[in-house]
Amino acid sequence: MATHPSNDHHHTAAGHHAAAAHHHYEAAHAHTSGKHEEAKRHSEAAHEHAERAHKSSSEAHKQSAK
Repeated sequence: MATHPSNDHHHTAAGHHAAAAHHHYEAAHAHTSGKHEEAKRHSEAAHEHAERAHKSSSEAHKQSAK
């Protein structure tokens, strides 16, 4: 049975959400340790992954509507 095209996008979105969560965690940890530059980098990376996840989710929803 062929998988629905939206599945790929949902899996991609899940991966990006997981990466974003990881970077948010690292950012929080860095802040706690007073490493504010490192925290800023992780925070920006988390934001980027969250945006990619959002794009993948939108694409999945377009595909599943077909």
